[in-house]
Amino acid sequence: MEETAAAQPQPAQSQPQPAQPQPAQRQLVVWRGDQMPVQHNIPGPGDLRDDTNTGRVLVGSLIRAQLGLSLMCLVLALAVTVSFPLVAALVPAIGRTTVAGIPVTLIVLGFAFYPVFLAVGWFYHRQARQLEARFTHLVDPPVTDPDD
Repeated sequence: MEETAAAQPQPAQSQPQPAQPQPAQRQLVVWRGDQMPVQHNIPGPGDLRDDTNTGRVLVGSLIRAQLGLSLMCLVLALAVTVSFPLVAALVPAIGRTTVAGIPVTLIVLGFAFYPVFLAVGWFYHRQARQLEARFTHLVDPPVTDPDD
């Protein structure tokens, strides 16, 4: 009987079986309230304080935007200011018209420009605040709750 048992091939027990890949388990990360992941490649207040290249670029862009706004408002105010005397010079009838004995050109120059200048000033102030708010949001974005 021993011969028949030796003639039959026995399964090799010394060969290791290939390992079955195990499915990856999800890892749960728990953050404490005082911990928060931080990205180090975004601009922040430290770039402005430490005078880095990024900070200089950010401040330069803010200054250019403010300069553009200032020049736009200046051109608008000058256009309004120069337009009426130019029209009065081109149309002499406007210069001869009077209201209660006062020439219309003096009335317009004395009173009509103030609302226009107030409107330009209001527009400038509103736009400058928006520029600064966008700059502040870019440099120091509001902190969001990680649970959101």
